[in-house]
Amino acid sequence: MNKSGFLILTAVTAALIAGAAALRPAATTTGPAAGARFFPNLDAKAVNAVDRLRVTAEGKNFTLERKDGTWIVREKGGYPATFARVKEALVSLAQLKQFERKTSDPSRYDKLDLEDPAKKGASSKRLTAFAGGKAVADVIVGKSNAKEILFGRSLVYIRLPGDEQSWLAAGDPKLAAEIGDWLDRAVLDVKTGRIREAVLTAAAGTDKDAVEPARVIVGKEKAGAAEFALRNLPDDREIKGERFLRYIGESLDNLTLEDVRPAGEVDFAGKAAGGAEFRTFDGLVVTVGLARTGKPDEDDKYWMTFRATVDQAALLKDKPKAESELKPAADVRKEAAAINARTAGWAYKVSSTVTRFLRYTMADILKPPPEKKAGDDAESETQEKTEE
Repeated sequence: MNKSGFLILTAVTAALIAGAAALRPAATTTGPAAGARFFPNLDAKAVNAVDRLRVTAEGKNFTLERKDGTWIVREKGGYPATFARVKEALVSLAQLKQFERKTSDPSRYDKLDLEDPAKKGASSKRLTAFAGGKAVADVIVGKSNAKEILFGRSLVYIRLPGDEQSWLAAGDPKLAAEIGDWLDRAVLDVKTGRIREAVLTAAAGTDKDAVEPARVIVGKEKAGAAEFALRNLPDDREIKGERFLRYIGESLDNLTLEDVRPAGEVDFAGKAAGGAEFRTFDGLVVTVGLARTGKPDEDDKYWMTFRATVDQAALLKDKPKAESELKPAADVRKEAAAINARTAGWAYKVSSTVTRFLRYTMADILKPPPEKKAGDDAESETQEKTEE
């Protein structure tokens, strides 16, 4: 989390909490007084002191923590989390207010999705916030109640761990149960209109059509051209359709991750599965490495790495037109550095559709070779002997 994000969180939280700051829990053993915040001590200053969040759901838990000013996901090797989602969770905790008492019978918790979230198959979720090793907020979150709205805010069923009383509360943390939903999913965003050439290199033995070379090269002659062309189209062969080439060219456009792990955990040398190189009209070069951890036809078992460089000769000498997707030289250099800063040392699993596009071979793109007519082989052999 950078400094600006920290300050934004302070301002937003302070504004949201201000209206409820005067409320304090009543002296009861069952919880806060009507209308009070569940965590009245979680003011703006306390929110910014939070350095760890633990999410428990479906019998599993994972941890988000703040390190060097950035929120990361511990179980994903320290990969960055989405700050907006962390902020939403913290602000929701600070603003969570009592609305109406509900059941205190544990046998009925499941109807509100408030059973123990540590149990396998549970629909409930638990969010615990820590500051310096001390828990400053802890809540079990159940179903949202879409039928009732309070002052424009949604309502949700919750209970505090260790307290049998459940509540219908004002505010909805919208707590994501899947670890992947907390990750910063953005990987690359190289617009299709910038792509000059893409070269796919198949892994050894994967080109079923045995067309040489075992590469697919697609490209455009100029930026803004409508379609890509297959630059190494073999003689007497036809492509199945321009869409196959377009799929390749679109591969890096708004590319997001489905999973991530440290690159050292994937054997890219022993399980290499080909790769690709993309070059833009404005000088960016992105090299993609592929490794297969499953069977060849399992598109969701592929991991990839990314590395960006700059083709100095291709950098634009003039500033591109305002409507162009191309970038000036200084921006391309910054873009390459930003890509490497984000992706270096990480292995990504992306959409299986994109993975399939990046593994296209000639056999996938070309129509079958024309069938020879009866006698063609004999006629060809006779002709060769005559020429000799």
